[in-house]
Amino acid sequence: MSDIKSKIVDIIRRKGSCSFEELIAELRWSGDLRIVRSAIVALVNEGVIVREPDYGRRKIVYKLKHYG
Repeated sequence: MSDIKSKIVDIIRRKGSCSFEELIAELRWSGDLRIVRSAIVALVNEGVIVREPDYGRRKIVYKLKHYG
């Protein structure tokens, strides 16, 4: 699980923000989506990433949480 979490953080760090679909495409994931969803939920609960609406794209996106 920590391997996929680190990959998700790396993708978001590189791209700035990603929707769930973009994360799946970047990960080239073809397995059970519940694994990716649970990793995202864990990262949100740990305070590493945040969910935010992107009104321009009409999607929920994930971004790294900024401290300060």
